[in-house]
Amino acid sequence: MFEYSFYKNTNEEIRAVEVAPLENYFLRVCFSNGEKRVFDVKTLFGMPVYSPLKNKALFSAAKIECDMVVWEYKRKNEYLVNDIDIHQEILYWDGIPENS
Repeated sequence: MFEYSFYKNTNEEIRAVEVAPLENYFLRVCFSNGEKRVFDVKTLFGMPVYSPLKNKALFSAAKIECDMVVWEYKRKNEYLVNDIDIHQEILYWDGIPENS
């Protein structure tokens, strides 16, 4: 059986396991292989789905679900909650290793 792995040259499956919102819209994401990467969420603000994250209270409510960073977002005058998410592959490959 073929297993998908976004980690180069290995079959090791790496998952996002912990997230910490930082100042200036950065996220520190810890992965199951022990690596920590810092991701700049501002790079996504040009896409309408991510613009609500400019709200610092919403941004600071980041959490991990299903190996993604997610935020629960309820639009004004709507009863539905729409999750905003960033997949682990983006966080890993576009994130900067914390010790760099």
